[in-house]
Amino acid sequence: MTFVFLFLFAVAGCSGQTGMPGYGGPAVASRGLRSAGVRGSESVSIRPFASVAGIYDNGLIAVGRDREGRITNPGALYGIEGMVGAYGAKEWRRTHVGLDYMGLYRHYNANTFFNGSDHLLGLDLARQLTRRTGFTLRTIAGTTSRAVGGVFSYSTVDPLFLGVPANEIFDNRTYFLESIGSYLMQFGSRNTLSMSGSGFAVRRQSRALVGINGYRATADFTRRVTRNTTVGGAYQYFHVDFPRVLGEADVHVFLGQYSRRIARVWDLSLAGGLAHLDFTGVRQVTLDPVVAELLGYTTGREAFNSINRVPTVLAGLGRSFRRALFSVVYQRGVSPGNGVLLLSRQESLSFNYTYNTGRRWSVNGGGGYFSMTGTGAYAGTFETYNAGMSANYRFWEDLHFSFGVDVRRLLVTNSAFGRTGTRVFAGLTYSPGPIPVSIR
Repeated sequence: MTFVFLFLFAVAGCSGQTGMPGYGGPAVASRGLRSAGVRGSESVSIRPFASVAGIYDNGLIAVGRDREGRITNPGALYGIEGMVGAYGAKEWRRTHVGLDYMGLYRHYNANTFFNGSDHLLGLDLARQLTRRTGFTLRTIAGTTSRAVGGVFSYSTVDPLFLGVPANEIFDNRTYFLESIGSYLMQFGSRNTLSMSGSGFAVRRQSRALVGINGYRATADFTRRVTRNTTVGGAYQYFHVDFPRVLGEADVHVFLGQYSRRIARVWDLSLAGGLAHLDFTGVRQVTLDPVVAELLGYTTGREAFNSINRVPTVLAGLGRSFRRALFSVVYQRGVSPGNGVLLLSRQESLSFNYTYNTGRRWSVNGGGGYFSMTGTGAYAGTFETYNAGMSANYRFWEDLHFSFGVDVRRLLVTNSAFGRTGTRVFAGLTYSPGPIPVSIR
């Protein structure tokens, strides 16, 4: 997730899409994989919705142990879930505003400890200042207590964001906020320079899990060498520190970029480079036997500083239809952590398809592979395989039948722990509009 946003700039530069009518300048409203209010390749008017569904959840991972000392497994849970929300966009000649909000509450017939609500809010603002300059402001905020089946099951979060806990291990209450501001300038007809800055924070309810504070700055230059080909380079710096844990990291990333539009419908983007990691923290060590005998302890803690260089690889292929979108993304780079691991190396492969063109149906499906390995003194690797789909069928005026399933398999490579999480839901959704509602 960490550096995929750099490939998004390249895709925008190659395609020339701006998202603002009548504007031929730089891609000041480049939307990446998913921006607020967007379904497929075009914006839709503000669309409210409300739903109620029966739910089945299995394989939740709570922060706690049972009487045998194993991580708690509540087993299969059945219940009901209600949701309200709205998505869509409003466009003027020089301005684009996008909105995505969804809030839900779930209630189980047993083990009500897992009852609760999730909320996700995304806001986008893009403004053309002059014919060759523009800016974007993007904010995402929310709270969730589900690694499988929370608000992220209903919304494909743009990997532009570093501070969104979309790959959590535990089903634990988490709060997050991130804001990004970008300024873009076009030089001549072929060159575009973008500069951005952001701040983000993540807080996890359990004191056994670690939160994140961070900020970053990015510069990105692209040159269109032909009508369908763009090359460029990018630099990013970000800093993270970890509340309640003595640890912080500074990361510098250098990338070369290449993107091309193929047959006028496919966007291919490639990038590669190097990330320099400077990580300071505290680790546990075994004391010398003489010192251990003197102090009465066999282990202690010491400060450390670890410097690593990690190759960064990005590859993306996407196709946009009028109200549909298909994308495949491979990424290898660095992550600020997931509450268990701190600064980490990560690798992922994901795909997503959204179809919202028919008079009756809207369908969303996706899946992928994700791994995270700790750096410095924080070792261990988590691997996740996930897949899911949802569909809405309009059977009478503004009333839809909604259903879906999500599956995640979590493995820990240096232990025997492994668990499969499953969610199934089915219910009714009300949403006035000319096309089927698309919650995801």
